[in-house]
Formats: sequence, C-alpha cells, structure tokens
Amino acid sequence: MAACGIPVDAQPEAVSVEVAPSPTAESPTPGDLAAVSMYLVQDDSLVPVTRELPSPPSLTSIFDSLLDGVTEPERRANLRTAIPPDTRTIAVTEDGSVMLIDLSNEFASVGGEEEVLAVAQIVLTATSIEGVDLVAFHLEGVPTDVPVASGALSVDPVSAGDYSSLVSD
Repeated sequence: MAACGIPVDAQPEAVSVEVAPSPTAESPTPGDLAAVSMYLVQDDSLVPVTRELPSPPSLTSIFDSLLDGVTEPERRANLRTAIPPDTRTIAVTEDGSVMLIDLSNEFASVGGEEEVLAVAQIVLTATSIEGVDLVAFHLEGVPTDVPVASGALSVDPVSAGDYSSLVSD
C-alpha cells in the first residue's frame, strides 16, 4: 500500500541526520555573560569590582558600563565614580598594546583630585584587559593630556603604574 506517492520499502533503511554541535565554553551563546574587571572609587582610592556583561564584551560595552556609573549594590557598598555624568564613549580602539579612548567633552568638566581619580578609573579598567599596557586619551577626536597620580600632566599614553598609589590594598 502506498500513499501520497511515497514508495514502500521492503526493509527499513538507515537515515542520516546532521545535528549541530552543542556550544562549548569557548564559543559563547547569546545570553552568556562574561566577568569584566572595572575600577571604582571608595573614599579616596580605587578598588576593583567585577561586572557581568554580555559575552563576548566589546571594548565599547566595557567603557559604556563604566561610564554608566555605579550600580545599586555598588552604591550600597559605598563605591562611587569620579567620572562626570553624561560622559560618553565616542570610540575605543587598540593599536598593539596601546588603547585609545575617545570621550565626549563632558569628561573635561571634572578637575583636581577628582580628575586624577576619573582618569585612573579608566586607565586601570583598560589595562585590566589582556594585551593593553598603555592608554591614550582624546576628547571629541582631539588628543588631550591627562594627570597622573602625582598631579603632573602627561601628553604621552599612561599606564596602570602611573596610578598604582591610588589603588586600595
């Protein structure tokens, strides 16, 4: 007996079915999260915190998260940011071990000790990314100098070592 034009076989026949491989730990699936290290201010020093971002996190998403300010749990832990509100990431690029961070002009509204802490937050967050040793700053596409922990201005890219005295033990 046959139906719908499908012939009937006398014996069962093996059918090959391809199955997509299951995701591994090395190939994140949408919805996975990655732990990313960032630096926030506690009292007058910097402390590392870990945030979960969609995996794999882009450079822009890392800095957008930092510039968004503190989360409610971080606020309850007496953490804060020295980065001015409304500061936006314009671009983040890598050239070898140097990361170039281009920020909106709102970043220039901070000064004094708070400016040192704000720059340090960004530099320490950037250099916690594998392969990044130095950070150069631009504001709206224009190269800018930044203060190091001593308060001196640097026109050259800066490193985590320039701010090590600000990191809480």
